[in-house]
Amino acid sequence: MNNVRFIRALGLRNIHFQVQQRYQLPENSLAIADSVLVNPMALIPMSEANRWYQQLEIQTNNPDIILEVAAGIRPQNLGPIARWLFSGIDLASAIRRLNYGIASLQSGAYLAASQSGRIIKWAYQNPFIDINNKAHDGVRAAIFMCKVIRHYVGDDFVPMRLMLPGNRDNRARYEEYFGCDIGWNHSKTEVWFPADLRLTTQSNLRSSAAPLAMSFAELDEFLNMPEAGDEVKALYEVLNYSCHYGFPTVERVSSLVGLSPQQFQRRLHTIGMNFTSITAYVLSNIAVGLLDKGVSIEEVSQRLGYQNVASFNRMFKKQRALTPKQFVARLEELR
Repeated sequence: MNNVRFIRALGLRNIHFQVQQRYQLPENSLAIADSVLVNPMALIPMSEANRWYQQLEIQTNNPDIILEVAAGIRPQNLGPIARWLFSGIDLASAIRRLNYGIASLQSGAYLAASQSGRIIKWAYQNPFIDINNKAHDGVRAAIFMCKVIRHYVGDDFVPMRLMLPGNRDNRARYEEYFGCDIGWNHSKTEVWFPADLRLTTQSNLRSSAAPLAMSFAELDEFLNMPEAGDEVKALYEVLNYSCHYGFPTVERVSSLVGLSPQQFQRRLHTIGMNFTSITAYVLSNIAVGLLDKGVSIEEVSQRLGYQNVASFNRMFKKQRALTPKQFVARLEELR
């Protein structure tokens, strides 16, 4: 379970819904449930993101689907994360924020900038992307990186050179979009640009007057990325994700962490846990969030996959020492 990595929904959601709309695809037809992507900060296991990339291409029969759709998406529309990123005074500060902040947006991936003479090479790599999806993921990253640069230095920015993993037959289409020569089959994604562009004197100065604060709920979600090797927190987030597909089962959750049901149960036993108790803990946390938003007890029970409210009530009281009805009453007293 220590190899589970996650990506936030905000990295995929706009592409997901644009593809559905453009190709008139039915709901829940792209490997990841639509409900997962409603919350931009939701964590998605990278194994599911890999299936999602594959389904994008299969469902559209278009190997260039990422370029086709992502080119029209604006990074400024990413909510609180965009407010934080684009409050930087110049390109150098934005790149630094992204290089450090990517760990909270996509575990296992990294961004780094290095200077070679008068050239900055801004690189992205994610070793948890399947080899058949590396071109898709690299193009998605390159488009985002170029749009960040253009936000600071102007819409006429063109990279000096672009390096991409994987390969594509229609190379001319990519060179036309990025406006530069592209090197394929590279080990990572690299955007090359003149080093002077990082300087404040070369950037369009940005006002920091826009509100930067996150709500408590947004902050909770921003801080929930499990660190590498933290099996327990990774399991919590896999269970959170699994809840979008009905009541969590050993079979589904074990498949998401890359183990057989038997291996998964043995691993839980080794770390002193059992599936029933950890599932109840996660479900009670989800229930608290929904009840706090005014969702009825009956609807919460249904959303979590319980066949009847009585079973949900028993689980909740065991976890929180209050019935859901008592918990709602307590919330009303505190408001």
